[in-house]
Amino acid sequence: MRFAVIGNPIDKSLSPQLHEILYKKLNILNCSFEKIHIENDKLDNFFNDDFDSFNGINVTIPFKSKVVKFIDVIDDEAKILGNINCISKSNNKIFGFNTDKYGFDMLLIKNDINIRDRRCIIFGAGSSAKTVVKCLIDKGVDKIIIKNRSIDNARNLQNFSNELGFNNIELFNSDHLNLDIAINTTPIGMYKDDINNFFDISLNKNTILIDLIYTSKETLFFKNFDKCSQKINGIDMFIFQALKSIEIWRETNYNLDSQIESVRKKLEKIKC
Repeated sequence: MRFAVIGNPIDKSLSPQLHEILYKKLNILNCSFEKIHIENDKLDNFFNDDFDSFNGINVTIPFKSKVVKFIDVIDDEAKILGNINCISKSNNKIFGFNTDKYGFDMLLIKNDINIRDRRCIIFGAGSSAKTVVKCLIDKGVDKIIIKNRSIDNARNLQNFSNELGFNNIELFNSDHLNLDIAINTTPIGMYKDDINNFFDISLNKNTILIDLIYTSKETLFFKNFDKCSQKINGIDMFIFQALKSIEIWRETNYNLDSQIESVRKKLEKIKC
């Protein structure tokens, strides 16, 4: 069976290595996984010319919302979020799912992070931020602050929250202090030319930091708030969204609990 992840940029993705690790841990044979760079204006070409040769694909930035038009049946969670990161095929139909939310849920569970009645700031307002907002609301968050370079995108995220019935969400200003949790949903820090002043705000030392970037334990986000004692990168979200994708593609449930630490360690040894 042949699988892949599509995106742009895609060079930093460790998805092929992760899937190889998971296939071995789960005793899955005869499966391959690759990463495919697609130019932003060539997504139609991929689905018209290449998609049929795959049993399933994962989707990363900037295509999570753009692939919706190719999907015949959209999972309820993905429909609410308006973005898809996992695509499967069955009975001549294409199915779309969002496994990122499950991945973020599991990150919180595995790291014993309680969201109820917490005040959270989210950096970014894209598809990943939307997924995080939905998860926080489902878990009883008290307040959400959005910090994003594009005010229009931030307001769109605010409107999404309001549509879900959660109104205690605001755009960032310097008065927002005493935050319990700070979450980076942007790729800032993965590339050398990234701006480095985006995270210049004040957080107290007890603020829990979560960075969805999974390729490093010392991200730009973490370095900017070096006084904060609890720092969690996105490796668990990365692992569990991939596991859920495999379960969807193979229509089988797997238990990785006893091996999660081993998977983490193998991934952390890989340099992207």
